[in-house]
Amino acid sequence: MHALITGASSGLGFHIAKELKMRGYDLILISRNEEKLKMAAEMLHSSIYYPIDLSKDYKKVGDIIEEFKPQVVVNNAGFGLYGELENLKWERIEEMINLNILALTYITKKVMEVLDEGYIMNVSSVAACHSQPKLSAYAATKSYVAIFSRSLAKEIRGRKKLKISYLLLGPTRTNFFKNAGMPTKGIERIMLSPDKVAKYAVKKMLRGKRRIVPGVIFKLYCL
Repeated sequence: MHALITGASSGLGFHIAKELKMRGYDLILISRNEEKLKMAAEMLHSSIYYPIDLSKDYKKVGDIIEEFKPQVVVNNAGFGLYGELENLKWERIEEMINLNILALTYITKKVMEVLDEGYIMNVSSVAACHSQPKLSAYAATKSYVAIFSRSLAKEIRGRKKLKISYLLLGPTRTNFFKNAGMPTKGIERIMLSPDKVAKYAVKKMLRGKRRIVPGVIFKLYCL
């Protein structure tokens, strides 16, 4: 059995890959940074990995899906941008939309074309649950992920044995905030452990849970 994880070189993606490895899956790791990806593959004892910039070359994943037919696909790759919209660089906004929306949608569609059963987990965010000043474009991409996944799960119900989940991820101890240029003052105390999130998310995904929200405080936030 194969499991494909995007954004697998570090952070939550790495921990999800680790959890799936412990459950007996052969890993297919995808990430942009070749050096970090190779290190992650060595740590996870995985010989199958592809350095791909999914904001540009996401269609390359289609061939990988057709070759390996992974029973589990986790669309984890993504990033955020913090700041007033007019002050953000358009090139970065476009890159974020391509990665957070287009790549995820293409990969999900490709899996559905190839497989009739298995699991897809798309990583969204609790930012999708409410308006987010200074995170407007990012929050909108994650709202798309949540609504897309929820709608698609209903669309295929009764037609396929494919289970589609979406993860509403709260603040987690990864490089997200640094990469987004976002301050963390006031939220450090409620940050989640990526290892615990991965264990929880994978368990719920494999049980067929559609909406996955780690942490009681974030479950309440997204009511």
